[in-house]
Amino acid sequence: MLLLIALFVSALPLRAWSAEQKQAMGKLPHVAGIKGADDRLTLDVTRYPWTRVGRLNHNGNFCTGILVAPSLIVTAAHCFWDVRRRKWAPPSVFHFLLGYNKGAYQAHSRLKSYILSSGTKPAPGDVRPPAERDWAIAVLTAPLGEKAGFLPLVSYHDVDFRTHRYRPDGVRVSFAQGGYSRDISHVLTGDRACDIKGIMRSRDGKGRLLVHMCDATRGDSGSPILLREGNSYRLLAIHVATLHQPGGEEYGLAVPADAFRTRLRELEARMGGSNGK
Repeated sequence: MLLLIALFVSALPLRAWSAEQKQAMGKLPHVAGIKGADDRLTLDVTRYPWTRVGRLNHNGNFCTGILVAPSLIVTAAHCFWDVRRRKWAPPSVFHFLLGYNKGAYQAHSRLKSYILSSGTKPAPGDVRPPAERDWAIAVLTAPLGEKAGFLPLVSYHDVDFRTHRYRPDGVRVSFAQGGYSRDISHVLTGDRACDIKGIMRSRDGKGRLLVHMCDATRGDSGSPILLREGNSYRLLAIHVATLHQPGGEEYGLAVPADAFRTRLRELEARMGGSNGK
C-alpha cells in the first residue's frame, strides 16, 4: 500500500474535446487515466525530445519506452510480463520503434536483454513487481541513441513541483508527458503542460512514486514524465499506473528516475559505456 506524503496543488486550464474531435482522433468518450478534460495533443515525432520516445511492440500489444543511452531504453517492467502465461516474455519477441506514426517509423531495433529492479534478468519464480519497482531497462541490438540522442535523468529531489514557474534566471519550468495511448495507438500523443501533485511512498518507506495529473492511459505505460526548462528536457519519471480513488478521482503514478539511476550506471559500466548522467 502506498501513502501520500506530499501534495502540491496548482491550477491548470483545462481544454474540453468535443464529441466530434474525439471521434476524429479515435478517442473514446471516457478512458481511464484521462483526468477531467482530455488534454492530449498529437506530438511531432521528428522533433526533440519526442525523437527519443518509441513504441515497444509485442504480439499486437505495446507500451512506450524512452532512450536513456545509445543502446538502452527504460520502460515499465509489466510491459514484459506475459499475463496469459504468467511469466516474463523473452526479449527477442519485442520490437522498439522510434518515430512511429501511422505504421511508419524512423528507426527500429530488437531487444537483446532486459533487467528488472533487482539489477538482473528475470528468473523463474519472479513475479510482476509492485508499482514502485515497476521499471525495466532494456538493451537494444542497435544503438539507436547514437543518431536520435537520449535524455539525461533528473532527480525529483532537485525539482520544484509547482508548475508553470520561472527560475530566477527567467527560464520557464513545466512538466510534459508523451506516449502511445491505447485509444490513439498509431500516433504519439501527450500532455505538454501537466501537474506533479507530490510523492507517494511504500509502507516500508523504501519505494517512491510521483503522483501526476498528466493524461496517460493504457499503452502509455513506460512513457516519460519530462521536466522542461526552457527548450531543454530531462527525464523525471516513467508512467506505470493509474490510481483510482473511491470518490472517482484518478491520479497517475510514475516511477522516479532516481529508482533506476544506479542500475543504469551499473549496466552501462558492464557494457563498457560512459553515457550515464
